[in-house]
Amino acid sequence: MGQTGAVVVLFVLLLAASGCISDGKTVIKAKVLVAENDDGDPEIVSIDVSTETVSALRKYQDAPMNTPGVYMKCIHNPQAMGYFIGYWRSVGYTGPGEYELMSELKKLPDDGDRIDVIITIEDMDETGRQVKLAKATKQFRWGD
Repeated sequence: MGQTGAVVVLFVLLLAASGCISDGKTVIKAKVLVAENDDGDPEIVSIDVSTETVSALRKYQDAPMNTPGVYMKCIHNPQAMGYFIGYWRSVGYTGPGEYELMSELKKLPDDGDRIDVIITIEDMDETGRQVKLAKATKQFRWGD
């Protein structure tokens, strides 16, 4: 192994020892099923929400806006003037089908706290304004 290889191995070992590789982080994952009504407008049929542990090296933070797009926002304890717990996420909308979005958490909630996962499908109108085409919310309790 050459000097470059030894440096790479040493770097990976240092990262693993620091916890950057071995420890994961928790994300909220939403699988969204979208259909279209008779007029061709999108309708959110279902939202399946779960939590998942992912690599600490992957980033699920704010993403560039996709237009048209499927958007996800997560609000912690919305009944008590809640705040955004996750990062704003979006994926491009291409028509009916299943979409998957994941968001890192800015802070882990306590067990039993209510989280609202808000999914919207948005596009731009001819004047350049953002227009909501569909919206649905899935509520869940953290730790359930």
